[in-house]
Amino acid sequence: MKTICILIGCIFLTACNTVDSIGQHPTVRNHQQNTVSTAHARARLIAGSKDLVGKIDLVDVRFGSVGQLQRAEVSVQNLSNNRYSLEYMYSWEDQQGFSINQNTVWKRFSLGPREIKSFQTLGVTPQAYTLTMTVRLPDDFFIHQEKSNPDR
Repeated sequence: MKTICILIGCIFLTACNTVDSIGQHPTVRNHQQNTVSTAHARARLIAGSKDLVGKIDLVDVRFGSVGQLQRAEVSVQNLSNNRYSLEYMYSWEDQQGFSINQNTVWKRFSLGPREIKSFQTLGVTPQAYTLTMTVRLPDDFFIHQEKSNPDR
């Protein structure tokens, strides 16, 4: 009876352990908001609209360096048969996950059915390590949130 209680206790404690969802890459934070792609350890794509989740993906991510600065090229693929007029914005983080330059300039681009479009960016400091690309529809919630919160 004592052995059974110990065995049940071990199973219960093992089942309650949390699992690190990132595992191999402890320097990259795990974000749950409309994250479309975290397949690359140092780049992720966030959809600014739930309508884009499952319709776009981040493909062909490459990092390099220009002197002491990090350079990244990412490609966004339209997985649907629809044509999208979208806006994108980059942000860089250091290895501890702190924002380095929170760029608030949105740039427009079009993405045809099944089309892949590439984008390049340069980290502004040598500490730039991970890249987040946020893509939204031009009439997205983020726009309304920024308009109602002018202090941002």
